[in-house]
Amino acid sequence: MRRPFIHDPGRAFGCDDFSRFELFSGHPFAHAGAHPRGGRGGRRGGGYPAGPGGAGFPGGFPGGFDDSEGFSRGRKFSSDDLQLLLLALIEDKPSHGYELIKALDTRSNGFYSPSPGMVYPALTYLEELGYVTVELEGNRKRYELAELGSAHLAANRERVDMMLAKLNHIARKMDSVRRALAGEEPADPSEGGWVPELIQARRAIKTALYRREELSVDEQRRIAAILRRATDEIEGRGD
Repeated sequence: MRRPFIHDPGRAFGCDDFSRFELFSGHPFAHAGAHPRGGRGGRRGGGYPAGPGGAGFPGGFPGGFDDSEGFSRGRKFSSDDLQLLLLALIEDKPSHGYELIKALDTRSNGFYSPSPGMVYPALTYLEELGYVTVELEGNRKRYELAELGSAHLAANRERVDMMLAKLNHIARKMDSVRRALAGEEPADPSEGGWVPELIQARRAIKTALYRREELSVDEQRRIAAILRRATDEIEGRGD
């Protein structure tokens, strides 16, 4: 029997707002700073604590939702990370604060939707730094990237690109969860899904590393060189 589509995978498992974040085990998103400088407005990091349940769902879901690459337990988007993400979005399109919140929600397929209490203080701080300019439109502010902000983005481009890639990664995982809960087939590779061979290869690398924890320094360096060569080939930097 076909199961009904459930928009919120946390609630499908009887989770409330807090335990739903525990279900996803230590993701970096819900912890972005309550105040952009990590001071007033709450403890540094804010958001929900990482859950104790470990990565992903037991047994995994189709499409590879059984690990947490890029979302290691305890890691999170810091206040600086959130500011960089906002600058990157503003670079793409001058926007109001609400539009930026929706853009992050869309990029993560509904997983990361920071609250106004996180985003607007960050935007105010970016304005104070001279990284963005503000144009009033009625009672709303439209933020545009300033020259200083553009330079700051350029200096942190690799970091920004990695964070945007993480958002895309979790968006695919969210799609896998929703398809599984709805009793649907995994996404076709032509629609952005990953082929089984790639999923299996990723798992095999992780398993191989987990099984070889007690390594000599020389062996660690040998494996690091292998992974660097593989990375270069993936990025198109190989010979």
